[in-house]
Amino acid sequence: MGLIMKLKSVFAMPQVSLEKQQLLKKHLLTENMQRCKLFAKIVILFEAILIYMNVSSSYALNHGHFVINIYFVLYLILMLMSVFMLFYINRMEKKRIYTESVYKRTQLGLLSFVCFFLVWGAAVTLADQKEYGHVMAFAVNFMCVSVLFHASNRTILLLYIAPVTVLLFGLPIFQPSPTILMGHYINLTVFLFFCWLASRMLYTSYASNFYNKLLLTESNERLAMKMEENEKINKELAAVNKQLKRMTIVDELTQIPNRRGFQKYIREALTDVDGERKLTIMMVDIDAFKLFNDHYGHLEGDKILKSVAQKIQASIHFLDSITARFGGEEFIAAVFDLDAKLIEQLAESVRNAVFEMEIPHEYSPCSNRVTISIGVAMGDVAKEEDMEQLMKDADSALYESKSKGRNRVEYFNAVNLLG
Repeated sequence: MGLIMKLKSVFAMPQVSLEKQQLLKKHLLTENMQRCKLFAKIVILFEAILIYMNVSSSYALNHGHFVINIYFVLYLILMLMSVFMLFYINRMEKKRIYTESVYKRTQLGLLSFVCFFLVWGAAVTLADQKEYGHVMAFAVNFMCVSVLFHASNRTILLLYIAPVTVLLFGLPIFQPSPTILMGHYINLTVFLFFCWLASRMLYTSYASNFYNKLLLTESNERLAMKMEENEKINKELAAVNKQLKRMTIVDELTQIPNRRGFQKYIREALTDVDGERKLTIMMVDIDAFKLFNDHYGHLEGDKILKSVAQKIQASIHFLDSITARFGGEEFIAAVFDLDAKLIEQLAESVRNAVFEMEIPHEYSPCSNRVTISIGVAMGDVAKEEDMEQLMKDADSALYESKSKGRNRVEYFNAVNLLG
């Protein structure tokens, strides 16, 4: 019972779908075609040698005359059959598409050749009984087929039937010695069993490896698909994170940086260099914006905020600069490394750019259109605390600008800044 269980475990095949079984059959057909092709070439070579030796021996034994004997006929038949099989396989290999009928025809051709080879070995063995009394030809052929030709158990057993039948019923006719005959039967039974066992083990190993490769391929494909999905998800997450990050530093209404974005820019600008940098802060406020909202409505007010923000940002076009919404109708701009004269021109161009937009504001106390007031402060900064002081100074200048009638630019400590 233990031996039977071990044999079952050796012959155990993975449970696979019918589709995978068909793939194995087609793969085996291709492999067996290549083996039979190589085997046919070897047989042709060996049979040619044997025919030459047989002819030479016949000439020597018959004083220069060739006499056809049974071995010459058998060698010639096998060589011709091998040549035909080689031609047949080459022809089948040229077919690009293997339909079911082509597959069956090719399989039948291979099986016919293998069966013929086994029967031929049985015929040679029967012929050997009169002179040699051994079964070497049959044993060698049987072993070659069992090891080289991979097929299912049913196919292998069907291949065994014809040659074994020929030998089983032919041996008593060609072997006169009962003792030798009984020895042949016993030895061949053991030999055939182990050939069959080797055939099953090789086939099971081959099929299991094939199914495992399919499983590995499928696993790799699933893993690749999962990795693609994960990569896609990661890209989407990165895009979402980028958008979220942008939302934290960009004002949703005006689409320019907010106060956090402004502070981040200044922090990074101060981190990138050692020592102090000249910085100009401009605080900008839309004049009488509350009156505009009260009379024109909040929707129109939002439009004005957006338009003015974009105009201010477009006017401050220097490389090291930023424009941000500071809160409500108030904006802030920062410009690095610009001298006082250029700052004066820049501030006036910003104020004038908004004025020339000619947005009606009939309720403004300083003009009949939308205007802005600007407070400017300049100084050398090395850290964020210095920048915060400049912001306070610019805010003081803005307060002064609004106190003096709005729609103007005022400078903190203007005497020192502008001379």
